[in-house]
Amino acid sequence: MSEKDEKLLVRKATLNLRRKYGRTKQINVVERDAFIPNTIEQEIRESIPKRKSIIATDIALKYDLRISAVKLLLKHYEQEGLIKLLDEDLKLKIYVPA
Repeated sequence: MSEKDEKLLVRKATLNLRRKYGRTKQINVVERDAFIPNTIEQEIRESIPKRKSIIATDIALKYDLRISAVKLLLKHYEQEGLIKLLDEDLKLKIYVPA
């Protein structure tokens, strides 16, 4: 893949919402690409054994990715045996290195 294909599609916009009595509120909207580039996926794979716990939101914030894409990646890593789920009863899925 070329470097052009490896770049993330991130669009940022600021919306002005009208409120009561002439006030306005600014909201930042960020659209991210639904796919994880191979270079970032390699970085995530190398950093997993060094971590004590793995949460999808932490990885998504660190690498500026969609949470849904990171959740699919973590589920794939669980099937490979790279990580395992800490407790199945929790609503928040916390993984630990296997």
